[in-house]
Amino acid sequence: MIEFSMKKILMIGLFIVLFSLLFVMLRTSRKMNGNPQIKGDSFIEGLRILQKKDGIAVWTLTARKADLIEGVDKAELSDINMLIQKNGLLLHADKGVYNFSEQGFTTESVVKAEAKDYTITADSIDYEASSGNIKTGGWIKIEGKRFTVEGKGMKADAGQKVSILNNVKATFYK
Repeated sequence: MIEFSMKKILMIGLFIVLFSLLFVMLRTSRKMNGNPQIKGDSFIEGLRILQKKDGIAVWTLTARKADLIEGVDKAELSDINMLIQKNGLLLHADKGVYNFSEQGFTTESVVKAEAKDYTITADSIDYEASSGNIKTGGWIKIEGKRFTVEGKGMKADAGQKVSILNNVKATFYK
C-alpha cells in the first residue's frame, strides 16, 4: 500500500514539474512575440491600402492576397485593383509588388486601367505614390471613344500629362 502511494505521489510531482515547465515556456514565448518579425510564409488575405493627402483619399489599393517578403518591406500581391480617386481610374493586374517603405507599386503582369473616357492596357507599370508618377518600359495602348494611341514606354505625371516614348502609332476617328 505504501509503494502504491509513493508511486502516485511521484507521478503527481512529476506532472506538476512538467506542467510548470510548459507554463514557463509558453509565457516566455508570449513575451518574445510582443514584437513579431515576418518569417517565411507570412501572408495577408484581403489587403486594402488607402493613401490620403490632406485628409482626402488619393488612391485605394486592394489585393486578394499579399505574400510578405522576409527581410524587406515588400509584399507580392495577387488579384490587384487600384482606384485613383482624382480621375476615377480603376486599374487591375493579376500580380504585382508593393513597397511599404517607398509606397511604390510595380506590376508583374498585364495591366488594364479604365476611366470614364478611355482604357489603358500595358505590359506592366511602376507607380510612385509620393509623386503620383506612372511609367512603363513595355508596350502600352490607350483607347478612347475617338482615338487609339499605342507605343513602347510611357511616362505620366500627377497632372495627367502622358508621354509615349517610342514607336508611337496614333489613330483618330471622326
